[in-house]
Amino acid sequence: MSNVLLVDKKDYICTVSINRPERRNALNPEVAHRLSETFNAIRPGGDVRVIVLRGAGDKAFCAGADLEAVIGEADGGNVLQRAIESVIGCPCPVIAMIYGYAVGAGCDLAAACDLRIIADSARIGINPVKLGLVYFPKAIERFISLIGIGYTKELFFTGRFFTAERAKEMGLVHYVVPTKELEATTYALAQEIADNSPLAIAGMKSIINKHLYARMSPEEIAEMQALMESSWQTEDVQEGVKAFVEKRKPQFKGK
Repeated sequence: MSNVLLVDKKDYICTVSINRPERRNALNPEVAHRLSETFNAIRPGGDVRVIVLRGAGDKAFCAGADLEAVIGEADGGNVLQRAIESVIGCPCPVIAMIYGYAVGAGCDLAAACDLRIIADSARIGINPVKLGLVYFPKAIERFISLIGIGYTKELFFTGRFFTAERAKEMGLVHYVVPTKELEATTYALAQEIADNSPLAIAGMKSIINKHLYARMSPEEIAEMQALMESSWQTEDVQEGVKAFVEKRKPQFKGK
């Protein structure tokens, strides 16, 4: 079995590590499938009460989607979103332990977690505009619920990678700590939560999630999904991905 995802359980706390440090833990379809399997298997009242989500190595939490792998697969983008939604649907609280970079889909993955602790040296942001892409409607809705309309516009319109302190100002993360204290702070919080009633926490997470998805109708979601999918067929997205791979500034033409 592939080791692109590592799972370690100890004292009701489960650590899930994306294990692609050579790619800065970028998400490819295989990682996405494994994330979905892992988080969908968690049940309330079991031997896992809190999950800590991190990346392997010391360079990145997750440097986004592995674009060549994801765009090369017909359902690649939706596979990533299903993985992210499995984190949201998990009955246990999920804590993102963020260091290095949490960018692109990595920022989305972190935002899907219930709590986010970030190292003071880290950078976080989401940049589909740099690739010519319209991002997933449900994900944008999640960011609006998390940080409000104004900051969501700043996040998505600029495509910037923000400092940890700026992310805290925006409400994108809960705690900023020195890098050397990140792990200890994360696991102290995980233990504090694990000491509480797991069924009560699962019930409250379910209630909060129902509020999160109460805004858009199914028809509106379908309309926004069609808008997003059409953006993947443009000349701009081809240029955006090519420029990303070639490490240069894209030349968008608006078509």
